[in-house]
Amino acid sequence: MSKKSIYEEKLAERGLFRVNNVRYLKYYLFFISQNTDISYSVESEDKEELQRKINMAINNVHTGIDSQIEEMNEQAIKHLLPNRSFRWIEKNEDRMVYFVWSMLRFVSTRTYELDDQKRAFSYEFSVRYCLRHLDDEERNPYHISGLNKLPLNSAEALELVYDFFDQWDAKASAKEKLMGILKEKWRYISHHLNPNYSWIEPKNKAQNIWIYNYIKSKLEFLPHLIQPVSAAQYYNSNIAILDTLFTCHQDEILNPNRRRNKRKSSSNTEDSSRHEERYITSNDVMYKMMKAWKQKRFREKTGRTSAKSKPSDTQSEQTPLHDERLI
Repeated sequence: MSKKSIYEEKLAERGLFRVNNVRYLKYYLFFISQNTDISYSVESEDKEELQRKINMAINNVHTGIDSQIEEMNEQAIKHLLPNRSFRWIEKNEDRMVYFVWSMLRFVSTRTYELDDQKRAFSYEFSVRYCLRHLDDEERNPYHISGLNKLPLNSAEALELVYDFFDQWDAKASAKEKLMGILKEKWRYISHHLNPNYSWIEPKNKAQNIWIYNYIKSKLEFLPHLIQPVSAAQYYNSNIAILDTLFTCHQDEILNPNRRRNKRKSSSNTEDSSRHEERYITSNDVMYKMMKAWKQKRFREKTGRTSAKSKPSDTQSEQTPLHDERLI
């Protein structure tokens, strides 16, 4: 059993609840920042440092926080979801963690504010709409939160998921609703769509750089993920972008072969055969991508390259393709 810090003992004596719980400590600092002129960072802080900052704020007679301890306890209980609400997110499953964070960062709302009871937003997952409002001060909840937008690894991403829900000024019912939506989105991509990523090698940096550039040039680039550097970052970014695209497009993706040759239709409707030609499924996308990769490898082995393939095939690690958002 770890020894209590001197700050933990002092906070407990003051009457604060659960002063050994990092989520509660972060919420208390968030409360202090919202109700005083002092702003505290809570990201990536260890427990004792959080306890020290809270103790310092309470001892500062100018903050008046010492008289608000009961209110801090009440608000923490009202706003913090129980740990069981997060248990479905497997912390050692990088793909799941990055997906949840990506969707949380990406989703926007149709309304400016919560309803009168602070219970629910009308959420929008359309790619075009979300890209347009990615940094909107009124429509993107994650942007409004002010949290770190570029987690360097899955551990940071998971911490930010907790921080978002804990610091979001909404009732628990609103938070549970959004959590339920994210859970359903994960089930949809991982069980219903289940795209074939098996041919993508996590440690093959050259392959993952090629896939990253393929997504940029032939699909839709989502700019809310960190610019990759290592092989692992390229791999995780690729999977997160693809999972997000396939989920938000509801398995109806514009055929990469038609993107550069779009033609306006004079008719408001198209027959089913044309629709099937214009839009393809996530499995079709992955098949086309895998086929293009294998063709590239075959050309390299046989010493043959096509003029058409040179720009992406020879793309260097230091000079990724420019951001082409084809929406």
